[in-house]
Amino acid sequence: MVAIATELNVQVKDTVFDPDLPPSAPKKVNVREQEGTTYYKVWIYLGGEDLPYVESVTYTLHETFRNPERTVRLTPSNPNCELVIWTWGVFTVKAKIFDKRGLTFEVSHYLTYDKELPPNDDAYDYGDSSSGKRAKLVSA
Repeated sequence: MVAIATELNVQVKDTVFDPDLPPSAPKKVNVREQEGTTYYKVWIYLGGEDLPYVESVTYTLHETFRNPERTVRLTPSNPNCELVIWTWGVFTVKAKIFDKRGLTFEVSHYLTYDKELPPNDDAYDYGDSSSGKRAKLVSA
């Protein structure tokens, strides 16, 4: 009799820093202003020792997002099932993870990127709409 694992050692993570850049790369927070609201570029991705066994993940974002359910397949070009979003606040992301055996695992993750936001303005990349001021994060 073969035992089937009932757990998958995979976690949902988030960051405002591109997780694909080398650690020595300068860390910039991508920010944009739209109609008086500041949005942050956030990477949501999977990590953990069982990541090679993942087939795909369906992230469920806050209901205010257009198309809040987003499915990402694990591929050689996306080995962490990254999803990039622009958001103004923090919220709980639900993830339905499908493994290569056909099993499904569910996990919730409260975004924590706000704890990474640097206090100095020069660490922010405002692109063309630079306001020169550090935006305040508002929770959703």
